[in-house]
Amino acid sequence: MKTYPSLTTRAKRFMAIPLTAAVLLGGTAALPALSGTSYAAVQYQPAIQLQTLQVSINGKTVAVPGGISESQTYVQLTFLSKQLGLTAAWDQKTKVISVAGKGKKLSMKLDDNGFYVYDVNGHKLSLGSQQPIIVKGTTYLPLRFLLEQMDYKIGYNNTAKLVTIEPAKVNALTLQNETYNISKPNVEVDIQYPQIEGLANADVQAKVNALLQAEAASFKKDAEAFVKQAEEEQADVPPYSYEINYTVTKNDNNLLSVRFEYYAYTGGAHGMPDYIGHTYDLTTGKELTLQEAAQNNPSYVSIINAEVSKQFAKYEPLFEPFTTIPADQRFYLRGESLVVYFTVYEYTPYAAGIPEFAIPLSKFK
Repeated sequence: MKTYPSLTTRAKRFMAIPLTAAVLLGGTAALPALSGTSYAAVQYQPAIQLQTLQVSINGKTVAVPGGISESQTYVQLTFLSKQLGLTAAWDQKTKVISVAGKGKKLSMKLDDNGFYVYDVNGHKLSLGSQQPIIVKGTTYLPLRFLLEQMDYKIGYNNTAKLVTIEPAKVNALTLQNETYNISKPNVEVDIQYPQIEGLANADVQAKVNALLQAEAASFKKDAEAFVKQAEEEQADVPPYSYEINYTVTKNDNNLLSVRFEYYAYTGGAHGMPDYIGHTYDLTTGKELTLQEAAQNNPSYVSIINAEVSKQFAKYEPLFEPFTTIPADQRFYLRGESLVVYFTVYEYTPYAAGIPEFAIPLSKFK
């Protein structure tokens, strides 16, 4: 069975020689002006193939101006207000794009590095989030990413070439974002974690929140060790950074799955990422084991092994052959799938990212 070192230990292991030259991600292009005003430069904006999309909203099909970029569907900002009843706006003074409705407000603001930062009800999303694309003053937003934040379910009918949108059936609760930060000349710490509110069963809510707080406490302890390391080394490199963010990957059918996203930078060519998944039963307040998440199927390990072996083919060659997962392999739930994942360098190079393998829950029935 594989064991996993602490997050700080993992960051130390992969410290590298500082870069001698900066490598830019794509070209820097001036952002087209909206309403006649120009502002900061966008660091990276992918190409988009504009086209009219057929979209079904609660069974009604409409033609929507949009496009396809890097296999993702984008729609015009105005579509959200005209067709879905969401309030979509561009604030000329603050340069913020916002979408509001269903008790949520999502804001997109260009930061000093030329990337849009997303904020949902005070939760700052990861920088890896898909960026808006602006063409001749018209804003196009990533459809699936954006609407899933607003509690919509997105599908695609390949035969009919039809995008489907319907309200998602989510648990009756709200998420409150909590933060913990340290800012010093040579190190930055940014930790975010959720707390739930409004659950009918107050005892269950307290249990889940206590588990989330315990995980947050371990992050804080790890961060303090990270800060101490940075202060002791005083290396002549860009500031160290320690970041914990999260994505709620499932929030329905009395299940809540949270994927924490860890990233540590210690002055090398790149930082170290990792995931930490937790899934909670909102009827009991307990965290699910992998077997419980796999519907208590006694053959869950062999079922997952078969799926992972098949999906690992796209990553070959591997650093070492994959044989089996441990019984407590790390996982989270996403939609109707169970997702297992591995660390970078465990089987694949850094450039491959964190290997994730989605197994339909139907496989365990």
